[in-house]
Amino acid sequence: MDPVGADAVPGNSLLVTFELVPAGTGTTLKMTESGFREMGWDAEQLDAEYRDHEAGWTHFLGRIAPYTATLRVGS
Repeated sequence: MDPVGADAVPGNSLLVTFELVPAGTGTTLKMTESGFREMGWDAEQLDAEYRDHEAGWTHFLGRIAPYTATLRVGS
């Protein structure tokens, strides 16, 4: 990846998108991270980076629902 402050472009950064979708009385969060293949990593590093990101997102995304349950809307 390029140094901090460089413009994000394919090949030096990953793209993370979040989509909020109404679901009954709640909301479903859809998250996508793309751009791994464009980074130019060899197969071994690509796999390692993907697994590392997967573990990280699993860790943090699992904390969103419990956190949002503590928020007050319209207060």
